[in-house]
Amino acid sequence: MADVAKVTPGVRRTALLTAQVPGGVRVDRFFYPQAGHTHWHSHSGEQVLYGESGRGWVKFAGAERVAISPGEVVHVPVGLRHWHGATPDGPLVHLAVTAGGDTTWLGELSPGEYPGD
Repeated sequence: MADVAKVTPGVRRTALLTAQVPGGVRVDRFFYPQAGHTHWHSHSGEQVLYGESGRGWVKFAGAERVAISPGEVVHVPVGLRHWHGATPDGPLVHLAVTAGGDTTWLGELSPGEYPGD
């Protein structure tokens, strides 16, 4: 990620693999406490989220949110505004595999966007 992740309190990021070449693939593990989530953002490279434990959502702008749980994979297209995080009743851990590029942070969720539909 190009800058510090914009997240709610308690969310933790652990870098598992940093890019080995400019624009290379990186892998991060994210822990979200109950109701923890990112702010709205987009990526200039493709991203795949892989659920490790707990339950959560990925919400793409203008679309229904997508559930993520252990073993499930969610593809995040280049440039699509989205957020992801845990459900209100428990934590979430997921891997984020990002194929180069940067993250652009686009602001906090407005009232009603979490948990939202």
